[in-house]
Amino acid sequence: MRYWIVCALGTLIWAQPDPQAKEELNKNIRFYRSIARRTAAFRTKALPKLNGIRWQLKVVNGVSETAAPVAVGTRVYIGGKDKNMYAVNVPDGKIFWKYTTGDYVGCPAAYYEGKLYFGSDDGFLYALDESKKELWRFQTNAAVQSPPAITGEIVVFGSHDYNVYALDRNTGEKLWEYTTGRVVQSGPAIAEGIVYIGSDDYALYALSLKEGKLLWQFKTENEINTTPTVAEGFVYFGSDDGNLYAVDAKTGAERWRYATGGKVTGSPALAEDIDVIFVASESGLLAALDSKSGQEKWTFRSKAPFKASPSLAEGYIYIGAMDGQFYAVEIPTGKVAWKTKLDSPIQAAAHILDGSVYVVTSSGTLYALH
Repeated sequence: MRYWIVCALGTLIWAQPDPQAKEELNKNIRFYRSIARRTAAFRTKALPKLNGIRWQLKVVNGVSETAAPVAVGTRVYIGGKDKNMYAVNVPDGKIFWKYTTGDYVGCPAAYYEGKLYFGSDDGFLYALDESKKELWRFQTNAAVQSPPAITGEIVVFGSHDYNVYALDRNTGEKLWEYTTGRVVQSGPAIAEGIVYIGSDDYALYALSLKEGKLLWQFKTENEINTTPTVAEGFVYFGSDDGNLYAVDAKTGAERWRYATGGKVTGSPALAEDIDVIFVASESGLLAALDSKSGQEKWTFRSKAPFKASPSLAEGYIYIGAMDGQFYAVEIPTGKVAWKTKLDSPIQAAAHILDGSVYVVTSSGTLYALH
């Protein structure tokens, strides 16, 4: 849809809405970390008080403890250790369908207007429709565990073959590839025509979405497996060197860093309305920081490491720890609103939808909390 705006000289000109901003408001689009900019802030009803477990599902060999669930409409999508991608009914937790790949599915899915995109350790990225019909598959040379991101007609993801790929999301045709120095497990974040993605070669890369050209790279002291978050000219990401970094989105210049005291294997989450970034660490730290300055606002410590990423909705942070405790923490104060002990360690991010929280544990159990 076009609309008129008035420029500084008083002339009426045509303007187009930002297509990515339009996508972020589309209820038929759901990704790991919520949107293509990966803020992990879900525009949905939260769960301020725990009523209990609505249902739980454990499948043969278990669902993947690292493949975060993605919920949209009446389905939850989750990858399995038994080589399957599952579509699970939201109301009752029963399996609606399963689609079998050639290997372990440790990759969170991306749902985009009726189509599902996900990788497998068999080296393929798959595109299915809602009935599980395969639309296409694209072969890389190693496992695909990078959560894909989509904007417009382009899907972007990384592979253990060291490459970042951009494909036509409708046909699976390769548009470009970019080779890093090591395995790419990080998921891409996309904003304003730029792809941001980490690699095990210790670098964060900024690539042009159109042609995959390197714009800049930023080096840390260890692997970057986390998925970056992008907003208002900043890129935020964690590294196994123990730091959360904030760098300039256009130049890659460091703006600030925050030492967490342990590996940052979970991706950051951003409350854009209050300019607060959240980071969790294997030190057991959950910290709220001013997103512009990195100044600490509050901290919370669990008794066990955090490997999972925090997720946000309506004033609450949801995150699981390696002792099986799952927390809901108040964003303004850092106080625990509620917690519950699940059956085993939690390594994957939770997904929030319509007042329910979906979380998977290392035993391979998918929970729906309400």
